[in-house]
Amino acid sequence: MFSVKRLSLTILVAGFVTAACQPLPQPFQADSRAKANDALIRPIGEASLFIPPISGLPQGPDGELAETLAKALNEKDVPASATGRNRLTSVLTVRLEPRGGDAVWSWEDRAPDGSLQTGEARSLGVAPARLAANDAAAIKQAAATMAVAIAQKLNAAVIEATQTDARPVMLAVKECEGAPGDGNRALRQAMREILILGGRNPLPDTAGADYVIGCRVNVWQDTPNSERVTIEWLLLGANGNQLGDVKQANRIPRGQLAGAWGNTAHIIAKGGWQGLSEILESRQRNRPVVPPAKS
Repeated sequence: MFSVKRLSLTILVAGFVTAACQPLPQPFQADSRAKANDALIRPIGEASLFIPPISGLPQGPDGELAETLAKALNEKDVPASATGRNRLTSVLTVRLEPRGGDAVWSWEDRAPDGSLQTGEARSLGVAPARLAANDAAAIKQAAATMAVAIAQKLNAAVIEATQTDARPVMLAVKECEGAPGDGNRALRQAMREILILGGRNPLPDTAGADYVIGCRVNVWQDTPNSERVTIEWLLLGANGNQLGDVKQANRIPRGQLAGAWGNTAHIIAKGGWQGLSEILESRQRNRPVVPPAKS
């Protein structure tokens, strides 16, 4: 059973109730009544950015460099993919211009609403010939250089919002604890993507956050062929105090979460956010009104 605890009030996360002893082929499967095109549960490669093949190299567009850049951006908390996109995904276009033994590169990020962010042209510090020859070390170096500059500017826009008087509530997501396979990172990335798709761009780290989302996972063997999984999402205050939690549990086939979590992380995070958002909205409604300072 999936439940949400909010202070002394207990509520149920709708659409995520399962029979206590019924194993599921797909763990934490979403309610069958949910719309099939729900962007929050459809896997899109953890992407808020889609990176098409990078142009400017002698042999033509470079898809491998785009894929490596996507991985480098994910490591810097900028969800990106060179393979998955939907109508809510921004397009990050990178261009290279060889100049002797170096290359100049630039980028632009076009959002679904047509708004544009750009990065100034700068030296790459990697010989174009090495990239053209698919030199793995050169590709990784180039992607790392690009990711630093792109992430710095994109994250700066989020951080800047914390400095305005009428800023929205700022959230951050910590890496989960205790999950097998790639679950700790996959759950965090899935929760960040849900926040992004919902218009609540999370901060890149906990500094400056009003609230921090964390989670703990526990998996233990139930029968020779099945395991029990419990997931506890936590809403923490800026000082680390726990303000509420959302608990999820299920029985799954043994070892099903030992590798890549994939869409399972998105389904679990969606259920977790349903409960956490209730807690957050309740706190915001009950927040004391501070009178304006007298002039």
